[in-house]
Amino acid sequence: MKYLTRLDGVEREFVLERKDGRLVATSGDRTFALDLALVGDGASFSLLVDGHSYDVVADVDRETVALQLLGQQFAVHVEDERERAAHAVAGHKQGGKQELRAAMPGIVIDVKVAVGDQVDEGRTIVVLEAMKMQNPLAAEAPGKVVRVLCKKGEAVAAGALLVELE
Repeated sequence: MKYLTRLDGVEREFVLERKDGRLVATSGDRTFALDLALVGDGASFSLLVDGHSYDVVADVDRETVALQLLGQQFAVHVEDERERAAHAVAGHKQGGKQELRAAMPGIVIDVKVAVGDQVDEGRTIVVLEAMKMQNPLAAEAPGKVVRVLCKKGEAVAAGALLVELE
């Protein structure tokens, strides 16, 4: 999967993939062997990069990841290639009905709205688990929930309509 990051105004592209059972990150002409393990409550990780160990604390808020690493704090903007494409399309949408669809097959972990709820742009509406990662799906614009077509624990296909707003 391709990820696009921005830290202090500098953009970088990373490709994460599994090779021979290992996680490998590539950025430009550099390749890194990674191993990541969850520690404790879910916000702390043990990260190995090319055999060097790091303790990392991460707090994810939409596309911004606040990291604490080596005694310093960083705010990194992160988008995967699907999110970048969706944001590009969303920027050209007209108002009116919004459809929240699953970007890939997965399991609905949480539905955070009900019919009649007013939502602000960016509010998480559904949390979808895909490829062992939880993906919050957010409103692209303010609106009112008119239909909820999924429920917690349900398996959904890529492109499945989850929630309608207007």
